[in-house]
Amino acid sequence: MEKMQAQEMMSGLRIPEMDELGQFFRSLPTSTLVGIGALTAVLAYWLATRPRPIKPPCSLLHQSEEVPHEGGGRRSMMGDPSRLLTHYHDDARTMYEVFQRGLHISGDGPCLGSRLPNQPYKWMSYKEVRSNS
Repeated sequence: MEKMQAQEMMSGLRIPEMDELGQFFRSLPTSTLVGIGALTAVLAYWLATRPRPIKPPCSLLHQSEEVPHEGGGRRSMMGDPSRLLTHYHDDARTMYEVFQRGLHISGDGPCLGSRLPNQPYKWMSYKEVRSNS
């Protein structure tokens, strides 16, 4: 009994022959074929142009290191350790410029969030933060 059920299940999972697949597509209406083609084109375009992840400037598992003989002080792993890091982006050297850069890049995305313990964050957008300051 179980063997027959397994055979029925396997026959349902078989890969169709190319002739059967061709017959299936020939039986579809033209509008369906156009829709499948358009969907394929959109999917191919998205795969070719989707945004790539931004590579972090340093390892996220090792973002800082302890400074010897400084009582627990830490320094950033970005840049040359012998030089003080004054800014990371040339267009963001002051806190105002950093805020404006975030507003421009995020498109008024979330800027400032807070939460109570065991509660979700409540976010203010960049424009809300700007209007409240």
